[in-house]
Amino acid sequence: MNDRKVIPFNQSGSFYFNQGLKKIDQQKKGDALKNFEKAFNADEDNLAYLSQYVYLLAENGRHAEAEYLLINKFIQHQYDAEFYFILSQLFVITNDPNKAFLFGVEYAKHFPEAGYHEELENMFELAIEDEEEVEKEAERFVSHHIFQHLFMNARIEESLEYLSMLPLDLQEERTFRNLKAMAYLFLNQFDEAYELLRQLHMEDKTDMHALSHLTLLYYHTGREAEFEANLKKMEVVEPLDDDSRFKVGLVLNFLKQYSRSYELLYPLYKNQQYISFQLLHALSFASYHTGREEEARMFWEKMQNFHAVSDVYSPWEKERAADLITVTAETHLHEDDVHLRLLGLYKLHLIRPRDAILGHPVWETIEALDDYEKLYVTFLFQGVKLVRLGKMHNGLEILRGAGYEGDEDLLQWIDTFHLLYDRIKDFEDIPSLVAATVYLYPKGRKITKKSMTEEFGITSYRLNKAIGMIKQI
Repeated sequence: MNDRKVIPFNQSGSFYFNQGLKKIDQQKKGDALKNFEKAFNADEDNLAYLSQYVYLLAENGRHAEAEYLLINKFIQHQYDAEFYFILSQLFVITNDPNKAFLFGVEYAKHFPEAGYHEELENMFELAIEDEEEVEKEAERFVSHHIFQHLFMNARIEESLEYLSMLPLDLQEERTFRNLKAMAYLFLNQFDEAYELLRQLHMEDKTDMHALSHLTLLYYHTGREAEFEANLKKMEVVEPLDDDSRFKVGLVLNFLKQYSRSYELLYPLYKNQQYISFQLLHALSFASYHTGREEEARMFWEKMQNFHAVSDVYSPWEKERAADLITVTAETHLHEDDVHLRLLGLYKLHLIRPRDAILGHPVWETIEALDDYEKLYVTFLFQGVKLVRLGKMHNGLEILRGAGYEGDEDLLQWIDTFHLLYDRIKDFEDIPSLVAATVYLYPKGRKITKKSMTEEFGITSYRLNKAIGMIKQI
């Protein structure tokens, strides 16, 4: 018998890092990338491992992934200025000279002894005359870039915190006040957003960012007169610069003014400006809803390079979902039978993507329903906990899970449940009662007790007890 002790062979990050460097020397970048990834995974806080990993990601065409990872680490490291150098080098690799230069200026400002200032001048063949102004522009650009990263990744509260960390003179600039208002708006802090936007709009009536955000605010707060007035302005005004064109185009897209949105945004794409997840997402929707389906699919595909999004959220799938919502409302919500209306609400809840129902005319129908049905709406869409309707809903979910998805079976359960609740109230074994309902109301199918116990995962005793309860009502 071999009694030798087995010693686990756990490689350190430095081992994989050195292996990666060797593979680089051997021109085996694919193998090098795998080793740098392992080194990074072994010690994610090691900047040497991180930098080599993101550089090689970028060299392999994975630009967006590299930048996303690096900026996330920059934020996790509390905005450690060392990252400015890594980011500058990354943008050199991705052939983005503007970002490479401005992030480089930020690094040179924090570490003048490193000599990167001179390296930038040589790299970009320029002589910096007004160093203070260049540094201010770099600070402005980098701050905006980091904010956008946080905001676009739904880290809205963090984006606000980041703005509060900036120098006060920068915070007071119109651009950053607009960004702050936008963050407040998306956090539904409408009073704070309104105060900022009102002041910005008073100072400059041509500020398209403030006008766009005010329009959104009026839309979300139901101030219809102000919303309509602002929307008309946005539809006819010609933005003075590409930045304003981008903002107005995005807002009009959100407000489903697709034709004008396309007119504003497509030239930015054609000129390869502002190429981003936001632009491609908006153009996909604008193209689709203006009859350019092939183009819409192209934009949707390109968008995946920035951030992978399921096709269920695509404009064509959202349109399909919206049509299904309309049909479901027509076939269920306008009926006199309250149980059929409850079933309709349940079916609306199942439609994906969930946000297809936002802004849909079905809400006008829902508003006209009785209080009992409105309670179920709060359960389905707002997560309000309800005992009675919660049990009914649980039964519907159990039915669907067992493959009984037809209206007849679902409606039969709703009918049976309410009879049980009116007569007995105190019952907990929902799976058995659901199985008993299917068994007692077979709808022309051959259904056995054995099949019910197997399909619903219950015992014969529980099934028979549930059958007895239903027969009593």
